[in-house]
Parts: sequence; C-alpha cells; structure tokens
Amino acid sequence: MLPLLLFLMICSSMILYFMRSVFQESEAAREHLHRKQLETIAQSFMFTAIQQEKDAEITSAAYALPPLQPGNSEVQVSVSVNRVEDLGLRFLEVNVSDSGPDDFSLRQCSMFFPVPMLQQFAKSPLIITGPTMQDESGKEDKDTITGKSYGAAFPQFSVEEIAAWALTDFPPASELQRDGLSGWIYLSREKIEFPKGWQVNGDGILVFADDVTIGDNTVLTGRVIVLADSDLRIGNHVRLNKALLLCRGKLTVGTDSIINGAVMARQDAVLDEKAVITGDREVLEPFNSIISY
Repeated sequence: MLPLLLFLMICSSMILYFMRSVFQESEAAREHLHRKQLETIAQSFMFTAIQQEKDAEITSAAYALPPLQPGNSEVQVSVSVNRVEDLGLRFLEVNVSDSGPDDFSLRQCSMFFPVPMLQQFAKSPLIITGPTMQDESGKEDKDTITGKSYGAAFPQFSVEEIAAWALTDFPPASELQRDGLSGWIYLSREKIEFPKGWQVNGDGILVFADDVTIGDNTVLTGRVIVLADSDLRIGNHVRLNKALLLCRGKLTVGTDSIINGAVMARQDAVLDEKAVITGDREVLEPFNSIISY
C-alpha cells in the first residue's frame, strides 16, 4: 500500500509541475504578445506622423484606444513634438502605455533648415557672424559672408534643448571608429579631443557643449551635422566629406584640411591658407534620423 501511495504522490507532483510550467509558459506568451501589440501601435503612430508631416506640421496629441485582447487592457498613446526653431530641428516621441506597468516608446528627429539659413549659404559656404575671418597669416578674407557685410545671423539654440533627446554618454573614439554613426544625436558635455588618424563612417548629429578638437588626418565619410557650443578646432589634413558645421565659438581649420559642405561660426575663424571649404547643397537637405527605441 505504501509504495502505491508514494507512486501516486510522485505522479501528482509531476502533474502539478507540468501544469505550473504550462501556465508560466502561457503567461510568458501573453506578456510577449502584449508587448508586441504595444510596439506595433507605436510603430503605426510613428510612421503615420512622419507621413502626415509631408503635408502639414505635426503637433503633440494624446489618444485613448479600445482595450487590447487578451487582457482587456486600456491603451493610451501620447505623441510629443518639440522644436528648436532656429535650427529647424524637430523631435518626435510616441509613447504607448496600458493600464498596467507596461509601456513602449519610439523617438525620431528631423532637421528642416530654415529659409534664412538656406539663403545665407546660397551666397557662400562659409559664414562668419562675428567681425572678421582671417587666415593664419592674419590676412582678412574678403569673399566670406560676415555679420557686418550681409547681416548674417547665427541660429539661436541651447544644448539643453537637445540634451534630453541625445545619447549623453558620448561613445569612445575607438567605438565610433568601429561601429560608425548610426543616424542619431550624440552629445558630449565635456571638452573632447579626437585622436589623430581617426576614421568614422555613417551619418549623425554631433553636439558639443565644450571645446572640441578633431585630430590631424581624421576622415568623416558620411553626412554629419556638428553643433559646437564653444570652440571648434579642426587639425591638419582632415577631410569632412559632407559636413554642416555650426560653431558658436572660435573656429580653427588646419593646413590641407578639406570641408565639403557648409560652415558658420559666430565669433571668428582662423583658416590655414591651404584649407579648403567647398560648398555642397546636399548638407542643407532635410536630415532624418533613425527611429530609436
């Protein structure tokens, strides 16, 4: 009798364990399905907003959706739009949450450069809104647009306006060289100096709150937008293939460096006589970031 009772107890335990495992797997499957539902809703609202923006300016909004099944969970969708007007910079975030603890967010940004900036760069790829621009010999360049000669205005923006949306942990130079730019915003709050011989692929927006130095023989192959809140020093033999540089401080460009794109400095600029800045209207085309989690 005892062996039979022991056998039944073991069988009962195995059945309970199996039922518990099935229940846990079922719960995990429901949670996974629910998460995918939130993700799909966020993607749908994100793509719809970007599509609508082609015809009209988008604004912040909130929506309540019918309950999700299974679970009968109510869903709230929040679409947040923030702008830095002088840069034509638009930040978009879609957040989807349920009545429980789950939520899912997507973010994207775009730059649609304002008409005054486009008009200024149509006259020259190099604009100095401060008093003068000189080469290293001290000779003033008469072909450069200055604030005094054309009324050029440096765009008003704050690093703090951008910081909430950027990757504030600026990747190490070795990581950027290995992985490249992924089409998002990268922000450094500290003074930074990139190594010599650095090569980085990919597109992105680089924001610097303090002084930044781009070392000799550096090559940035993709489309980059550099927003420097302080001084920007570009070393010798540097090549920026498609770059828009907006420098609030002093801009310095070394010998034999080539910048293909457009440059604006607020204070002043010192360019080596062998440095070359070539206009490229493509850097002023709208910039669309990746859709980021």
